[in-house]
Formats: sequence, C-alpha cells, structure tokens
Amino acid sequence: MVLDRVKYLRFWAPLVGALAPAISAIFVTAITEGEAAVRQLGRKLWHWRVGWRWYLAALGIPLAEALLAVSLAKVGGAFEVRRIDMVMLRASIPALWVVFLFAAAEELGWRGFALPELLRHNSAVKATLIVGGIHALWHWPLILLPKMWLSDIPVLPWTISVLAEAFVLTWIIRGTGGSVMLAALFHGMTNLAMLIFGGITPHWMPWLKCGVTVAATVCLLLATGVDLKRQSNRRAHVASP
Repeated sequence: MVLDRVKYLRFWAPLVGALAPAISAIFVTAITEGEAAVRQLGRKLWHWRVGWRWYLAALGIPLAEALLAVSLAKVGGAFEVRRIDMVMLRASIPALWVVFLFAAAEELGWRGFALPELLRHNSAVKATLIVGGIHALWHWPLILLPKMWLSDIPVLPWTISVLAEAFVLTWIIRGTGGSVMLAALFHGMTNLAMLIFGGITPHWMPWLKCGVTVAATVCLLLATGVDLKRQSNRRAHVASP
C-alpha cells in the first residue's frame, strides 16, 4: 500500500520539486523587499545579452563532459549505443522546452535568489557549497524513495556531481551578471546529456559522471581562482553580483 502511494508521487514530486524554489524565491522577495524586487528577480530570467562564449560554455560543458565519459567508457568496454534510450531521446526533442522550463524554475530559486544573497556575506566557495548542498538535498527524495525517476542512481556520486556543477553555475552567474537564463541553459543541458550517459554500463555510469564533472570543476577553479570570477571575457553587460 505504501509503495503504491509512493508510485503516485512519481509525477508530482518532480513537478513540485522544480517549481517550489521559484515560488519560494518570489514569495520571500515579495514579502521582504516588495514588488520592484520581484520584477528585478524576474528580469534575471530574460537576461540574455551576454557574450556568445557564455552560451558556448552553458551548452557545451555538459555535452563535453558526456562525450568524455562515453569515450572513457568505450575504452574500458563499458559503453554500448544500444543502451541509450532512443525512444526517450526522440520524445525529448519536441519537449526540450519543458526541460529548460523546469531548469529555469529551479535556477530562479537557487541561483537567482539564494546564491546572490549568500554571496553578500560569504566567499564564493562557501556560498556555492551551501546552495549546491541544498540543491542536492532537495532532490534526495527522488533518489531514496522507491519508484522515482532517480531511484536507480547511487546518492553519493550524484550528490558530488551536483556540488561540482554548483561551481560551474556560480561562475556562470558571476560572469554574466546574474543571468538565470544562462544558468538554466546549463542546468537543462546537463539533464539532457544524461541520455548520452545512459549508454554507459549502469554500474559505472554514476561514477564516470561524477569523475568528469569533478575534473571539469577542478579545471575551472584552476583557471578562475576560488572567487570564480576571474575571466578574460569583459562583455558582461551588468556588474557581477
């Protein structure tokens, strides 16, 4: 009986989980700062006037990570194309907007509201770990409860991956002047890239995903420093938060 009830949450839990961060951010902003601040928060979703390199980074980094993981798995004999869910891949093409819509709703809360507030009084590393940790914990029910979308993924490598990706998202937010749109593009592309990861043997997939994500984050930190702000691109149109 309990498992049957949990099964019904398979649809509603991801939906509520995606929308709640944005709703909470809007509500708290409205209560504490008023309508003008809510409008300003909303404008972060449409902040698209950034250098083309940021679009390349937001869309290309998740794809590059997936291709690197697939290459490593192929060398180790742990990848087969037939494992990729082609039905899901084809179904995802006309529904891409849904993936990025849910990503935008989450990022409005995580990186549009929470991260800038934390950066006011904390270092970039500490603020990133706090937001990334909350982001990961928020999704744990989808992993720990049975019959959920992420129930077959080990919680440890998945959590490490989310924390590592949080550094990339902080870098994007700081470099683009707070563009939630670019953060949502990265988040959505990361979710879509999981279809490519699906070709890797299930036993190795979470750990390869974790490994390439951590490697990308280490490279980013070496290139930018722990403030996640140092960059050669000076085309951001709004001052970084």
